[in-house]
Amino acid sequence: MIVLGLALMLAGGFHPFHRMDDSARVKTLKEFVLALNTKETGKMETFLHEQFHARDESQTATTARANRFLELASLGAPFSIDAILVDEPKQCIARIKSSDGPEFELKVVFGQGLPYRATSIYMGGLGSQTEAPPKRYTDWKDLRDLLKQVQQDTKVPALSLVLLHDGHQQAVVVGNREMSSADPAKLTDTWLLGSITKSMTATMIALLVDRGVIRWDTTVGQVFPNYEMNSTYRSVTILQLLQHRAGIPQDLYVNPSFLKKAAGTETDLVKVREHYAQFTLARDPIFSPGEKMRYSNAGYSLAAHMAETLAKKPYEQLMSELLFRPLRMRSARFGIPGQPGNPGSAGHIMGYSYSRSGLQPNILSDPRIAGIQAAAGAGLSMTIEDLMNFVRFHLEGRRGHVKLMSKANFDVLHRPGSLGVGESTYACGWLTTTGYTREPFEGHNGSDGTFRADMAIWPERNLAIVAIANAGTTREPAPTLQAIGAVYERIDSQGKK
Repeated sequence: MIVLGLALMLAGGFHPFHRMDDSARVKTLKEFVLALNTKETGKMETFLHEQFHARDESQTATTARANRFLELASLGAPFSIDAILVDEPKQCIARIKSSDGPEFELKVVFGQGLPYRATSIYMGGLGSQTEAPPKRYTDWKDLRDLLKQVQQDTKVPALSLVLLHDGHQQAVVVGNREMSSADPAKLTDTWLLGSITKSMTATMIALLVDRGVIRWDTTVGQVFPNYEMNSTYRSVTILQLLQHRAGIPQDLYVNPSFLKKAAGTETDLVKVREHYAQFTLARDPIFSPGEKMRYSNAGYSLAAHMAETLAKKPYEQLMSELLFRPLRMRSARFGIPGQPGNPGSAGHIMGYSYSRSGLQPNILSDPRIAGIQAAAGAGLSMTIEDLMNFVRFHLEGRRGHVKLMSKANFDVLHRPGSLGVGESTYACGWLTTTGYTREPFEGHNGSDGTFRADMAIWPERNLAIVAIANAGTTREPAPTLQAIGAVYERIDSQGKK
């Protein structure tokens, strides 16, 4: 499993609730699951037209909303309904099971209408819709106090945060490396970053563009002219891959049977990625390249393999030479969790995942995952202060002080693939997030299901915050985002005085 805890909410207008028949609520939830399982935009649009109330019900808005909902299919559709957990006037919550085994909670919220229709739909990991809502933290005296409050409320074993504001940096960590020991977590510990790695992979490729090794418009067909592939992919550019706009299958979950086909029998990492690239390109695209954004781990693996092929150096070496060393990210390390020197091994932080019985220690240690999806977020670990070194580089660049590459190439990293109404704001490992803080922030999160990391920057405020917990999340905002939001609110309120 590569990504766990993806939560998505789409809301329409709110209407005071008027009584609705119980069976109708369950039926609506079941019809949403059926539409999701088809993976077809038209079927999801039909559900929205018939069962969903939104402020904007134009065809353009409905299509964009349908495509956003269909992103959930990547979590393991087709889904089956395991149990109805809550069925009451305002909401219906079900536990659903994916085809790959992981379980989720799905909540449909209802409002008044003729006929009664859903106004919001939420989906996340176990507990995400049935647990008490996240708290808003305002009464804390310092960063350590804040983290202790969040840690106590969310039960994560360890939580760390680094604040960079107007050039001044503070770093704090609380909790223990393992739930079953009193061994305290330290700032020198390394944490798994998950999909935050994507922003680093994209930055490394931008550095190659700056050196003339590759271009933003270099195509898959140009780099791999002899690969057998679906002809649609030959015109896909590396920029489309980095913006998740290439139509590449997502591969958010990788089970043993999938890994056997995707990773093959190779052991050399470059050869493993070559096998995965050919496996990926032989599959049908999920949409026409450039048509829309759909998150894809496989796309980043393919982009990394394009880069290492043209640069004639392994991806890991390129990351070390071009990015980690210049930015003094000395602790950065690709490896397999649980093996000596990596998170999950003796003397290092253990990761935890959620189950029906609560947090359980978990190590996603299959070397094939780290082989095929290192560039997308499998196996990279570092200290939280080294993560801030990377984030500082981007904060300064967004404020006009670009280093290591031209401003033009740096700006591409933060430019969304589309600015259309209802379109994703995803750029190259960076996206603009709204709803958690008064002002939107640029950032990314990452989780392999056993760790959770978040990074956020507000360039105009000269502000950056990163936070990491050694537990995968089942809900949004995650403990890391709750801490980031509390720090932002404190700084925001002080700025208004």
